[in-house]
This record gives sequence, structure tokens and C-alpha cells, in this order.
Amino acid sequence: MKEIRLNKSLSYRTYPHKCEPGSLDFAVIGYSLNGESSSEPETEQLVDVTEYEGWDTLKLELEVTIPEGLLGKVFPEFGKIPGMLVVAAHCRSTYLRERFVLARDPISSGTYSGTWEFDAQDVTGSLDLRPVLVRTTDRRDSTDSVNYATDAGVFVADGPEWRVEISDDEGEGEDLFEIRAKEFSDEHESNPDSRFPPADHMYYLDLESDAERPVLWLNEDHERVLPLLRDPEGRYEKLTSELAWNQVMTPVWTRLVTIAAKEYDPDEEEWLYEWQGAVFDELNDELYEDHTPEKAAERLQEDLSDSVEQATKRIDDSVQALLEPAKYYTKHVQTLSER
Repeated sequence: MKEIRLNKSLSYRTYPHKCEPGSLDFAVIGYSLNGESSSEPETEQLVDVTEYEGWDTLKLELEVTIPEGLLGKVFPEFGKIPGMLVVAAHCRSTYLRERFVLARDPISSGTYSGTWEFDAQDVTGSLDLRPVLVRTTDRRDSTDSVNYATDAGVFVADGPEWRVEISDDEGEGEDLFEIRAKEFSDEHESNPDSRFPPADHMYYLDLESDAERPVLWLNEDHERVLPLLRDPEGRYEKLTSELAWNQVMTPVWTRLVTIAAKEYDPDEEEWLYEWQGAVFDELNDELYEDHTPEKAAERLQEDLSDSVEQATKRIDDSVQALLEPAKYYTKHVQTLSER
């Protein structure tokens, strides 16, 4: 079962200040496990270490270039530029969010490099890396900065994302719910009033039995589908399994984020249920960029009250950005054409 993938696209329209998305050059130029000799990535924007097992440390050699002319586009200052260049890392499986500082104010154009080491216990599944240039000081003393970022910590430029594939055996949505299986037909035969759907349905998301721990039930009546979801064999079956999971996870994510938003209480310090916080940990940037999970939940709750049409469109857009259905259909079609 494959991980839920995240792909975030940036737009100038998102920002009220001068911003240059995609303008930094970024690459992982080498990697090594357990301190052994360095290897170069074989694929652009991808480091794949899934074939290696039992390692303790992963070392990544990073290189980011700030091109000439970029700083003048996003900072009003001349001379000492109050910027910080970092590489941000996000592992969704372990909720790791870290940053590695390559350079900070004053900053200038040029190439910066560094080595970042990760412990095996801190990362699994996949690790996403993205270079980010941010402002480090507030600026409110000049009218010439009206079109520029003025607050410390504000994003002004980034670059292409790299992914480190670490393992391919993580469970789908395991931090959000349990996955179980049973024959829905047997359930209905023993209980005509069963909460389970008819036998022709493929899955059932159970939030009624235990609201604190959702369960995604897969229907064992579909004898050929369930093995495909659980243990696909070969490239074609794995790609087909990805499509099947996408078909299941789209409405599941939609339902989970809607319920989590409706039940969110901004006056409480904790989420009502842990899975609701996990949902917004995954989707907050897709729903409202640069929002915390809590703020995204509060805003979506308001949007659902103000306009269901616009709010559900936003949810649909964010789920598609998270699951990338077009990407997996394209891979599947390409594989079919090669058969």
C-alpha cells in the first residue's frame, strides 16, 4: 500500500508581497548510509534508498544557489540583505518537520552547500525537501517597502522539491484510522439492520462505533480486489493498486476533513480526537497555505458556514492536490502502452 503523496504548487497570486516561487536552484548532490562512501542520485529530484535495510543514519549533501538578481526582486534593502536560506524537511509518517540553515543574514547571491544527517528512527516512508528563502527582520520604517515582505519569517522564494524514498511498506493512512476487512454480505446476513453497506460496496468508513478511532473496512466479498489493495505483485498490479487506493481515499479524506472542521473548537487547547489533528497536519497547507493546522480548521469551519459550495470546492481541490490522481492515472496508462 502506497503512501499518500503531497505535491504543492505555488503561485504569485498567493502572496501580497513580491515573491519568486521556483527561483532557487536546489539539488541533493550526494547521499550515504551509515557514513559509507557517497553516491549520486540516479534520478532528478529523487533519492531512492528503499532497497537498503538496517541502516542507522542517512546523510544528504545539499546544494542551493541564489541566482544573481533574485535578492533585489524580493528585498528592498541594499548591501546587507536580512535573509535566511534554509532547506525544509517534512516526513508525514513520523510528523517530522525540521529545517537546515545553509546561510543567514546578511545573505548574498551564490551557491551554498551543507550536509544534513537523519536518524532512521526519525524518518520512514518518504521525506520531502524544499529550499526556502525567508526574511529575518521586520521592516516598517520606509514607504519603499510597501510591495515587499515586511515581517520576519515571511517566505519570499523557494525552489524545486526533492523526495527521499525510504521505505515502501507504510500503511495507507495508518495515523488516521485502522484498516480492517470483513465480508459485508455476512454482516448483513447476521444483522439486517447492520451499519455496513451492501455487499457490492468496496469499503466502509466507520465513525459510528468509536468516534475516537475511525476504522476503514475493506469488503472481502470482492475476492479479486482485496488482494490487490493489500499485496499487489509486479509493476502493473502495484500501479492498479495505487489507482484503487486513490478511488477509496478521495471520499475518505473529504469526509474526514469535513467532520474534523465542523467539530473543531478554537477555544479548546486540544483537538476533540487525535485523528482530527492528524487530518489537518496533512491538509492544512493545501487548504490555506501558510496556516497552522488549527487556523486552517477554524477557517474551513467558517467557510462551511458561509458557503458550502465554495468550502466543498476548496476541500476537493486540496484532496486532489494531496492524492495527485492525474499522476497515477498517467503512470498506469503509460504502463498499459508498454505491455
